[in-house]
Amino acid sequence: VGIQGVEVPKSEKKDANIVFLVDVSGSMSGSNKLSLAKVVIAESLSHLAPTDTVSIVTYAGHESVALPPTKASNTSQILSVVSKLSASGSTAGHAGLAMAYNQAESAFIEGGVNHVIMCTDGDFNVGISNHDDLVDFIREKRDSGVTFTALGFGFGNLNDHMMESVSNAGNG
Repeated sequence: VGIQGVEVPKSEKKDANIVFLVDVSGSMSGSNKLSLAKVVIAESLSHLAPTDTVSIVTYAGHESVALPPTKASNTSQILSVVSKLSASGSTAGHAGLAMAYNQAESAFIEGGVNHVIMCTDGDFNVGISNHDDLVDFIREKRDSGVTFTALGFGFGNLNDHMMESVSNAGNG
């Protein structure tokens, strides 16, 4: 996985298994939240190798696998799923996290990059929402070889502290 403008020598490139965990709760409506997260997911595809794996898990009042592990070369299939994401409901973040890690573990690449990327405004209000419990959960999963990053979207109720804490716990 490379970052725009940074070249990774071919000998150092690792296969990637990326799970996008997308908050589709009502708090994510608006052009600076879910709409922007969709752009980030779409743009990230150009930085993945065709053989890398992408999954999309959504959460709001309930969690769901919107896209099971799919090769990044299936761009049209991935973008079709992304285009259909819409915001409504409450925020069952912990259940979504658990499902995202299940997807990451089901497509785990030994010696590769296995990473969950959560796109959220940081509002967890259903299920485990205690800061320390979330950090412990992600730290435990990091030890299994799956790392984690939280990307924050929006203004106002953005929970920077929670997102930084869970990203740090997941080596994100």
